[in-house]
Amino acid sequence: MGGSAAAAESAPYIVSFQQSGVHYCAGSILNANWVLTAAHCLTSKSQVLSSKLIAGSNNVNGAASTTQKRAISSYVIHDLYTGGIAPYDLGLVYTATAFQWTAAVKAINLPSAKVVQTGNADLYGWGSISTTSVPSYPSVLQVAKNIPIISESACVTALGSKGIDVHSTNICTGPLTGGIGICTSDSGGPLVQTQNGKTTLIGIVSWGKVPCGQPNSPSVYVQVSDFISWISANRK
Repeated sequence: MGGSAAAAESAPYIVSFQQSGVHYCAGSILNANWVLTAAHCLTSKSQVLSSKLIAGSNNVNGAASTTQKRAISSYVIHDLYTGGIAPYDLGLVYTATAFQWTAAVKAINLPSAKVVQTGNADLYGWGSISTTSVPSYPSVLQVAKNIPIISESACVTALGSKGIDVHSTNICTGPLTGGIGICTSDSGGPLVQTQNGKTTLIGIVSWGKVPCGQPNSPSVYVQVSDFISWISANRK
């Protein structure tokens, strides 16, 4: 929320997870057959295996001529994930039918292992843009650009009683003034930076406070650099 409509083909690596045509999570294309997302998007086996991956379209209905739709063949969840807003909230989904590379469908780069991310980043998603407890979903992909990465200590402090759920393998973004950040159904989606001239996936949307966009409500992500070996071991 607090973003604006993303330019066409500005995030060719993002996919929408949809069941019966309804978007519920996002993910990022790692290679022709694998997508990285949040583990909590994968907790219902029947939902996951009846879902479609929609790539190549900023419009969530997949109406673009560049759209590619794929079935999910299998998936894997990090074995340390225990559910809810617990850490290790990441998983991989596999589609047996490879994505075809075009200007609208591309893989994203991964960061170097164990790098602690700083500075600003860009957040993409089709999640709710509502500041109330009633969600409101955009039809076009939204982007919040140059949002600040905040320190773990600042994140913990801002979240108050929820700060106990922030883990060393998380990354958080502000602004702590509110109005901008993740919201319902942004889960699994990408937080990205340009590193060495390449768009790099540094965070996977995990959790935040609802209603969205309140002051002192940082957005919490999985820090991808902490899981490079896990990703490579499970992405066959």
